[in-house]
Amino acid sequence: MPRARGVNAALAAVFESTYGTPPGTGFRRMPFASVNIGEEQGLIASELLGFGREPLAPVYDVITNMGDLVVPVDTRNIGVWLRGLMGAPTTVAANAATGTITLTANLLVNDTVTVDGTVYTAVASGATGQQFNLGGTAALTATALAAIINPSANVAAAAVGAVVNLTAKALGPGGNARTLATNAPTRATLSGATLSGGANSHTWFSGAQALPSMSIEVQLPDVPFFGMNYGARINSFQVQAQRSGLLTASLNIMAQGETIAATAQSGTLSEFVLERFGQFQGEVRRNNVALGNVISAELTYSNNLEAVEVIRSDGRIADADPGIIALTGNITTRFEDRVLLDQATNRLPCELQFRWAAGAGTSLVWTAHRVFLPRGDRQIQGPGGVQAPFAFQAAIDPVLNRAATCVLTNDVASY
Repeated sequence: MPRARGVNAALAAVFESTYGTPPGTGFRRMPFASVNIGEEQGLIASELLGFGREPLAPVYDVITNMGDLVVPVDTRNIGVWLRGLMGAPTTVAANAATGTITLTANLLVNDTVTVDGTVYTAVASGATGQQFNLGGTAALTATALAAIINPSANVAAAAVGAVVNLTAKALGPGGNARTLATNAPTRATLSGATLSGGANSHTWFSGAQALPSMSIEVQLPDVPFFGMNYGARINSFQVQAQRSGLLTASLNIMAQGETIAATAQSGTLSEFVLERFGQFQGEVRRNNVALGNVISAELTYSNNLEAVEVIRSDGRIADADPGIIALTGNITTRFEDRVLLDQATNRLPCELQFRWAAGAGTSLVWTAHRVFLPRGDRQIQGPGGVQAPFAFQAAIDPVLNRAATCVLTNDVASY
């Protein structure tokens, strides 16, 4: 009999329309580093006397399902977990897709450039329709090419020297579908087969009154074992920023129960293309100015879920209700200036941002709007640099009426 191995494990997740009821479809394959969720039922030792020294049979206790899930902080999948943590986001088109046509040499008669399905043809003179006149230099030809492309419905064009800069006229990831082609690749270099960089921004606000529940299936096909954890709510989200290493988030999950089967209950899975943020792409800002001496930083957002523990015949919880959120963390710096120390001494709040960016159209930004720092010690542990740790707490901003905002910018249409 084959033994279960992590290399063959998989994780599938979907949002529930009814708490504790797994949907039949809509599951998505989710990347993960580790998982330890599943039902547990403890034993209570018998307290009865009068039967001698040998123990009596124990009594089964209630069923619990609470554990941790470690996932990559990537450009797309992380939005699914953020929705579970903070509720549905506000999604708007944010960035327009762009591209370039670079004329490395002047075009020749009958060379073509295709933009968004429209073919533009070079002619010596007398251009009509979707033709453009060749200039005496590549730069002049680029100007003529941009002029014929620019009136198109979906793509704007402007020439800078011998380069035609293209921009989708509509914001959002839809512009990434605008195609580029040429029959003269030795003279016209394209930035890609399509425009790229079009993106939506998905914004989550702290303190949502209602949080969604999920069904999360842990798959071990070697056994086979398929554990469907239903009524799962995300209790907390923790991410650590450092100079190098893998960027992951630790999620604490509280679920109602688990159904075990020998075949997958999640059906056909969809999945996002996996592209991870790297630690080297991160930055910590204070009042929108980069903190340059941060050695490491940690951010934890907790919903402080309270299990609704009622008397039930199945021994499970009825639900998990959100409490007062907690937004806490730690910042460890090389002690070079007194910016954070003076803030802590003067008992003044600031805004802190944890940012990761993989280009203009892809980023994740956590903002704690009103952060208080405690006075801490300076750690002198040898002849090297001196470190100053600060364990911060965030509070509601009286103007914004929230403690935190999280913005994920990517090419996903919606969460």
